[in-house]
Amino acid sequence: MSIQSILCPVDFSPMSKPVLDYAVSMAQTHNASLRLVHVVDQLQGFDSYKILHMTAAEITFQLEQQAKAHLTELAASLPVPTTFEICFGRAPDEITALAAKEKCDLVVMGSHGRTGIAHLLVGSVAEAVVRHSPCPVLIVRQQPEA
Repeated sequence: MSIQSILCPVDFSPMSKPVLDYAVSMAQTHNASLRLVHVVDQLQGFDSYKILHMTAAEITFQLEQQAKAHLTELAASLPVPTTFEICFGRAPDEITALAAKEKCDLVVMGSHGRTGIAHLLVGSVAEAVVRHSPCPVLIVRQQPEA
């Protein structure tokens, strides 16, 4: 199996750093390109409300601009060829669609390790990506704090 293209979803949480370290290491080992993706969850059902004097579209635009600034800086700092994309929608759907569209050979992503009620209520982006990804998925689990 040849790994030439790696997709790494990032959400800018503390867990993103160790996940990105794995993705960079895999890219270096396989001489592969790295594609970062950040998914902006579009606010649904808030179109007629103003939150903090901002519409849902304005909030989404601000989230996109912040993500673009973070991703630009992050991509420039990595020692492997890196591109990025910002998607809008449900994270599992967008990640698997991008992996298919870009014909990625591997997805490297984190798992926040939710269990029990939290997992049932929130669901798992990682689990959904594993179930529907067109390519293998490497899950980097969050390490418990000592």
